[in-house]
Amino acid sequence: MQFPQRIGPDRVVAFIQIGSAPGTQAHQGVAITKDKDGFNVHSVWLADAEIGRWEAQNGRYGVTWQRALDAMVDRAATSPPP
Repeated sequence: MQFPQRIGPDRVVAFIQIGSAPGTQAHQGVAITKDKDGFNVHSVWLADAEIGRWEAQNGRYGVTWQRALDAMVDRAATSPPP
């Protein structure tokens, strides 16, 4: 399975896949990145499988690890089932 290595300039430190069922966009998920201000939570999807390019929509910036993890779990839990 492919997963994002980086979101922008920041390295992905956690990723969870939340959908790739028929009729949905493949390889959707939630990623946590780390920068100098803390952890950031992103909704992500694979935009180009050939080059491994991921697109991201950001939600939370500069939060603690626990808040980032809680946000990741919340986003995964509220996503429509595949």
